[in-house]
Amino acid sequence: MFPTFKLITGKVSTLSFQNVSKSFIHFPKKNLHKLNTTSKRDQQKLVLDLKSTPEQQNILAEGESRYYIENGLRKVYPYFYQHTVHCKGRWIDRTILDIYHDEFLYPIEHITQRILTGAVRVNGEIVSLDYRLKHADVLTSNTHRHELPVLATPIKVIYEDDNVFVIDKPPSIPVHPSGLYRFNTVTFMLAEEHNRKDVFLTHRLDRLTSGVLVIAKDRKKSRQLHDEMLVRNVQKEYLCRVDGEFPDGVVLCDKPLKQFYKKIGVSMVLPSGKPSLTEFQKLSFNGKSSVVLCRPKTGRTHQIRVHLQFLGYPIVNDPLYNSYCFGPNKGKDGEINKTYTNLLNDLVIKHSASWWLVNKATGEDPKPIVDYSKDVDEHLKLELHDQMNISPEDLYSSMSYGVIDEKLQGTVYRKDETRITSDNSCYFCSKVFRDPKPSNLVMFLHAFKYKGENWEFATEVPQWAQSDWDLL
Repeated sequence: MFPTFKLITGKVSTLSFQNVSKSFIHFPKKNLHKLNTTSKRDQQKLVLDLKSTPEQQNILAEGESRYYIENGLRKVYPYFYQHTVHCKGRWIDRTILDIYHDEFLYPIEHITQRILTGAVRVNGEIVSLDYRLKHADVLTSNTHRHELPVLATPIKVIYEDDNVFVIDKPPSIPVHPSGLYRFNTVTFMLAEEHNRKDVFLTHRLDRLTSGVLVIAKDRKKSRQLHDEMLVRNVQKEYLCRVDGEFPDGVVLCDKPLKQFYKKIGVSMVLPSGKPSLTEFQKLSFNGKSSVVLCRPKTGRTHQIRVHLQFLGYPIVNDPLYNSYCFGPNKGKDGEINKTYTNLLNDLVIKHSASWWLVNKATGEDPKPIVDYSKDVDEHLKLELHDQMNISPEDLYSSMSYGVIDEKLQGTVYRKDETRITSDNSCYFCSKVFRDPKPSNLVMFLHAFKYKGENWEFATEVPQWAQSDWDLL
């Protein structure tokens, strides 16, 4: 049984649609450095207004959408984009080739070609592969972007007043632009389709995590809520489903956490990490997996997921931490039984873009997808070839994630082949990618309730968190 909570939501509603040409996203100033920014000039990047040619801005005609719906997924038409970034502190005195190879998952040959042909420039100039970045350098990259699909689940408002609005974020959708996501993010969807031009984020959720997302309507309220969370005056409660029977009673994990591989965002329990504390309590057990209530007392990257991995009860469908990449016991008690170098190699193989590729001739998955090295153990080989234990249709039909908003089923969201642009130098245009599997879209971790001094927001309990749910 679930504990009794006061549900302060107001009437659940789906936002109305309206096309807008620009959107602005604001973050609390104290937290800007955590969003890959290092200077005041970098904050200009958060104003999502492309300062490029009209063609690169991909201005929409009246009645058009940047999105189309296919196979229950929200997809973005490919588009041209110019990305500008100021040199970060960790890049100073490193070669441009080293930086791009270290920060992005593109093949080294593709990165080399882009630098030599001027698709990537420094201060507007073509540079050599061994050019070393300096503090004031500005990098620009002209790209033909292919965003990854997300679930076409509607964004629901669970509460709204004059100062804030709170949404129940669906899984698979990033909160703000990062990596291969820009228009397929909460902030852009709110602006593009819901006429929410100014949004002030007070906190973030991981892409795969669903649940409560509190958004302020002005900077003052954003700072107030952010400060509450910063001094830990906000009580957060998450629900998750983990492998095995979780112990009874309250379980505390206080292991320090450190993000040690930013390329794919991996955190681990390490003595040199930051102090971290999470409280866990089992709510139910169905014979195979347990529903656990999580109360994080600190806010480290992937804190709940890594602490559960350390305890030996990883989230059942966590694509990163429920993995034999971390050894035969999947990282329980911090034991990985391999060098960090081998661990990183295995993680890169598992999360390589090649897993999205489809054989152009047959339309089927290539077999084998990767050329396994001797460093990849038998457990990982088995896991890589069997990442799916359930069909997408069965999983989505068992929960609300498969529900598509009626307006998304309209003609404006039908795929228009004439709008599929291409570019000869584009890495993604030369490949064929399959639709993501459920493991790339849904993870059973949900932000259930956030409670401050004078406010409280909660969502409905996800279907997978019901005590008798047993689809996996």
